[in-house]
Amino acid sequence: MFTSRRFKTPVIDDALSSNIDAMLEDKLLDLFKYAMRSVAATLARAAQFDTSDFANTAESGCDGFTLAIRQVFPGERDAWLGVFESGEQRLEVVGHLE
Repeated sequence: MFTSRRFKTPVIDDALSSNIDAMLEDKLLDLFKYAMRSVAATLARAAQFDTSDFANTAESGCDGFTLAIRQVFPGERDAWLGVFESGEQRLEVVGHLE
């Protein structure tokens, strides 16, 4: 039976950060998991967001970042690469849905 990718469990495989503290990194990783599930449920191979597009980012300190997310393997919607950027701050994330 087919299950929508929106209901699969997001898993972070690797993350590499530059000039981002651990608390902000955790919040951005949660945002990546949400975005990964949301984009995987569509036919999009890539997407770009401003973190202000998501609810509660200002309160969590995630406001002001851009997120570019794309499929690791074109045509496979379970593995994703994301890059958050804001000035000198950068976080690269690889994750998948299981």
